[in-house]
Amino acid sequence: MTRFLEAEPIGEAVARAARERSEPERETTGVTARRITCRRGHSVLLLAVGLAAAACASSDGDGAQPAPTSAAAPGDAAGTSAGGDSPDDEPAGGDPAGDGGDAAAIDRTGEVIRVGYVNNEGGNISLPELRIGGEVAIGVINDAGGIHGAMIELVPCLSDGTPESAINCAIKLIEEDVDMAYMGVELGSEAAFGLWLDAGIPYVSSHSWGQTERNSPGSFLLHVATGAFAVGPAKTFSELGIDHIAVVVQDSSTALDFMDNIIAPVLEHYGIEMERVVVDIAAPDWTAAIAAAQSAGVDGMMGQLDEFGCIGMVGSAAASGFDKPIFAGSCTLYIDVLGPAAVGTYTQGDQWVPWVAEFAPPEIQERLAQYADHMTAAGHEKLIEGFAIAPYGAWREIQFILETIEGPITSESITEAFATAGETPGWFGPNLRCGQAPWPPESSHCMSHIMVWQVVEADDGSLRRIVVGDGLFDAYELSGL
Repeated sequence: MTRFLEAEPIGEAVARAARERSEPERETTGVTARRITCRRGHSVLLLAVGLAAAACASSDGDGAQPAPTSAAAPGDAAGTSAGGDSPDDEPAGGDPAGDGGDAAAIDRTGEVIRVGYVNNEGGNISLPELRIGGEVAIGVINDAGGIHGAMIELVPCLSDGTPESAINCAIKLIEEDVDMAYMGVELGSEAAFGLWLDAGIPYVSSHSWGQTERNSPGSFLLHVATGAFAVGPAKTFSELGIDHIAVVVQDSSTALDFMDNIIAPVLEHYGIEMERVVVDIAAPDWTAAIAAAQSAGVDGMMGQLDEFGCIGMVGSAAASGFDKPIFAGSCTLYIDVLGPAAVGTYTQGDQWVPWVAEFAPPEIQERLAQYADHMTAAGHEKLIEGFAIAPYGAWREIQFILETIEGPITSESITEAFATAGETPGWFGPNLRCGQAPWPPESSHCMSHIMVWQVVEADDGSLRRIVVGDGLFDAYELSGL
């Protein structure tokens, strides 16, 4: 049975978590209820965004504790790459071009690949780790010889997440003649996306930040599609025998659209009845949200929330005595903030990460250790267990694809390389299938696999996450979409 202990008051927990981070404090968004809108007289501080909102898109919990099981071996249906024992800083997986000769003979010494790197920092949304992780990876790549000798040159532009700022960054970087655009996180991307395409510059990111980019030629989103985050909770609840849950979301058009058009049909496919709990963005009342779920008589709860929203939901559930399974999307911060109150909850992700490294295949464990070493050497040890891993892994994957280009490296050849890459090695997770639309409703994404974890208490009293089931699975195949 899920065990909840007395939690620190939510406002204090959120404020403490914000103080412990290097970014400035910011207001948080909330969530609504099955058209019960839950408000409160004060705001909570916000941390995260699209990655958290997309990654925290589904949530589900379970009272039982499945036995830890290792993920499938490299090269099996889970799609993890068989990297082998490659030396540090050298891409595992061998010759990415697959010919063993021509690619290795390419010499680009003296060439420069200019990358426009956009990231939301300094405004209400500020996630420097989604820039720093990429910078560290690019530094590793350049130190190891670059792309057959060509150096990757970053041309950064910091955006505040507004449409105007996104447009300004696009115009600036297009005028600077970059070869490729990479988004760490850009919540205003919808306004600027067309500018990139009109300029013929490939648009690349680890995840999607707007609607249009999910289904556009010239857009390549390396990791799992947004819709996959509805499948992890649905599959987990179904396996627990639960058929009536509350879905807690933020009161925004994006969150509500995701609930109605992705979460609802996926839950219906699994025969699960949904109660909508919508929390007000400016002044969330988490006590009211939990009360709404309890009054509806649900047997489980999931959330599409940012990191501090997960703290609010899980913490208030603990304080209210809600003892049903909770799925907290792919949030992680709530575990450290709430401690024992997080035990028994579920979360999910599309990559192997440090906190479940023990379950990963050996070559992924090696890469995770290298990632930690590189982040530490760069002075960013505190960001190892956070969002920095997404751009770090993405850039090690981009390296494979750029190395397949045999002629001049231009915007056109980069676009062609991504579009025709076929199956290429994943760095911390499944192999990529850019250009093959593994999640057809979001055809720009290169991946459709996800895995579920559960928070448990170790014998020494510390908290850890265990992998539920067989690890990575193809979410689209199980989505019913």
